[in-house]
Amino acid sequence: MSVSIKEGQGEFLLRVCGVLMNQGRILLHKTKNGSGWVLPGGRAEINEETSHTVVREFREELNLEVNTQRLLWIIENFNAYEVEYLHEYGMYYLVECADELAASDEEFVGNEEEVKLVFKWFDVHELDDMTIYPNALKGLVQDIGTKAGIKHIINHDLG
Repeated sequence: MSVSIKEGQGEFLLRVCGVLMNQGRILLHKTKNGSGWVLPGGRAEINEETSHTVVREFREELNLEVNTQRLLWIIENFNAYEVEYLHEYGMYYLVECADELAASDEEFVGNEEEVKLVFKWFDVHELDDMTIYPNALKGLVQDIGTKAGIKHIINHDLG
C-alpha cells in the first residue's frame, strides 16, 4: 500500500526519486502522453525505508539495480505537476548503477505495464528550457557535485 492520503479535493503523497547521472547526463521520464519530465521514482509503501523505495522503483521501471549514494534533497511540492491541491513530499537520492549504462539520445519505454513511461537521457544544461517537475530541480541538478549535505526545498509548481 503506497503512502497517499486523499481529503476532499486534495491529495498528499510521499514520492521517492533517484538522480542517475551518466557522463554529464541525467535520466528523466514522462508518461507516454505527458509533456513534463520527472526523475525516476514512485510512491513509498507503508513500512518501506525510502532508500529501499528508490531501489525498488528502478528495478520495477527499468530492470536496473541501483545503489543509493546519499540523500540530496527533501522537496515539499505544492500543486505538484501543476495539479491544484496535490501536495507531494519528495525524497531525492543520488543513485548509481552497477551496470554499464548507455546514455543514448533516443527515448525508450520502461517495463511497467500499468503506466507506460517514456525515459530519456538529457544533458543537464538542457533542463533550463524544459518542463520539469518539480520546477526547483532545474537549479538543484547543477549543484549535485559541488554541495554536500541535505537541502530542504519548498516548491510551488503553480505560479
